[in-house]
Amino acid sequence: MKKYKLIMSDLDNTLLPVITQDKFVTIWFTDVAKKFYDYHMNQAIALNAINEGCRAMLLNNGRLRNDEVFYRTAVKASGYSREKLAEVLTDYYATTFQNVKNIIEVNPFAPQIAKLIKEKADYTAIATMPLFPLDACDTRMRWTGISADMFDLVTSFDQSSYAKPNPLYFQEILDRFGVKPEETLMIGNDVREDMIPCATLGIDVFLVTNHMITHDLDYSRFRQGTYEELIDFLIHNS
Repeated sequence: MKKYKLIMSDLDNTLLPVITQDKFVTIWFTDVAKKFYDYHMNQAIALNAINEGCRAMLLNNGRLRNDEVFYRTAVKASGYSREKLAEVLTDYYATTFQNVKNIIEVNPFAPQIAKLIKEKADYTAIATMPLFPLDACDTRMRWTGISADMFDLVTSFDQSSYAKPNPLYFQEILDRFGVKPEETLMIGNDVREDMIPCATLGIDVFLVTNHMITHDLDYSRFRQGTYEELIDFLIHNS
């Protein structure tokens, strides 16, 4: 009998190491700005709208999906239509979003971890910050040798109504599969965004220390270890 009905894993800096989050944001905004220029749109207005839309998703109260909150906010802030904004972002994610790959480190353990997660649970989910469309999530996953179709759920912005570190983001995933917190494991690298909200709900956790982000918070109470130690835990304790 499997110990967990659901195993969730974070993506960025857990399965997908990013050299620095600041560089990720810089490249993202620079390339999106160029894309707006290509579409003869005011860059400052469009970028401000995107920024406001992302902020609104982070504060989403669950009444609407994140994508609906994003576009409603961005349209209001820019005056551009949802269709126009979506056209530009879809083009960006299909093309120059690949530039982000330049700051991604190779994680040879990711495919094995993904395979073990699939073997050790009834349901699997990539619990990544749900600010991106699914295609963008899948692109990032493929950079580390896995893909969205390997999991039952990837929390893209059209699949979630909350964002980390709101515990309701994780509760929404549990509700989707009809599982209890004590039947669930969350794998992540961020103490504030992954460990604390999951522990608050009673979800079992594993803190990956290779690219750990602590926010100067105490993490001594959480099960933790390297990629190799996570693999050993999944093999022998799940």
